[in-house]
Amino acid sequence: MKKSAIAGVCVLGLLVIAGAYQGSAATSDPLTLAEYHKLKAGSSQKLLFTYASTCQQDSEKVADDYPVTWTCYGADGSSSAVFFYSEGVLFSKAQTGLT
Repeated sequence: MKKSAIAGVCVLGLLVIAGAYQGSAATSDPLTLAEYHKLKAGSSQKLLFTYASTCQQDSEKVADDYPVTWTCYGADGSSSAVFFYSEGVLFSKAQTGLT
C-alpha cells in the first residue's frame, strides 16, 4: 500500500472518529498531553499502553502491513488522541483537548 493511500485512510479515519465520538471514556488511567508528546514516530504499541489504559482500537488488523488506529482519552472523557500504527510502529498521531 502506498504511503499516500495510508495517509489518506488515516486522515479519513481521524475525521470519522472525531465526529462519531460523543460519549465519555473510562478514566482509570487517562492519557495526558505530556505523555502524548513522549510518543514519537517509531514508538511501539506497547509503549502507548504504558501511558494509558483508556485506549480503544478503532480498526481491525486486516493484514500485517495494514494500519491500525487507537484512540486514547484524557481525564475529562472528551479530550482524546488518535494514534496510527503500521506493523506495530507509530507513524502518525493527532490530539484534541489533552491537558
